[in-house]
Amino acid sequence: MENNAISRERLIQAGIQEIEENGVDRFSLRRVAQRCGVSCAAPYKHFKDKGALIEAIAEHYNARWAERQRAALAQAGDDITQQLREMCKEYLRFLLDNPKFCALVTLKDAATGKWFMRSLFDGTTPSKKLVQQYCAYHGMDPDTAHAKVVLLRGLFFGVAMLVGSGELELSEKRIEILYREMNSAFLS
Repeated sequence: MENNAISRERLIQAGIQEIEENGVDRFSLRRVAQRCGVSCAAPYKHFKDKGALIEAIAEHYNARWAERQRAALAQAGDDITQQLREMCKEYLRFLLDNPKFCALVTLKDAATGKWFMRSLFDGTTPSKKLVQQYCAYHGMDPDTAHAKVVLLRGLFFGVAMLVGSGELELSEKRIEILYREMNSAFLS
């Protein structure tokens, strides 16, 4: 193995492959280093531990989701309800395209106790802003708006958890059914 410099991005990509092949539960920093052809100590130049690399992978997925979300919102036009519908459908497609992402959604950092995917719905994300705009547009009081955010977040996390555990296999047909049910639950 080479012990030369390795990029942070290369380690993240190898970490994604590791998660795709072995899942989060069996994630090995040693195998990530082997994939990159470097010593087992080399990843520690960029990440203090396995959790820090998993956090960077989560950030990578967050960035990919943000890109897809922006594209879906742009395609939906100015109609706030259509934007929300497109965002929900795109999220389901993102889960279909990135099934190992689902394991990260429900994973917490042992050191901090925070969700790795906390930025999926923090106050700055387009998702949360869109829900808040939708609620304001429809004149919902703050308690109802908060309940809508919680409901949608619960649906997102629940579907991700079921996909990640293998209890739900997504297909285009199932996405259409879930999308229809999300609409009826959220937009009613």
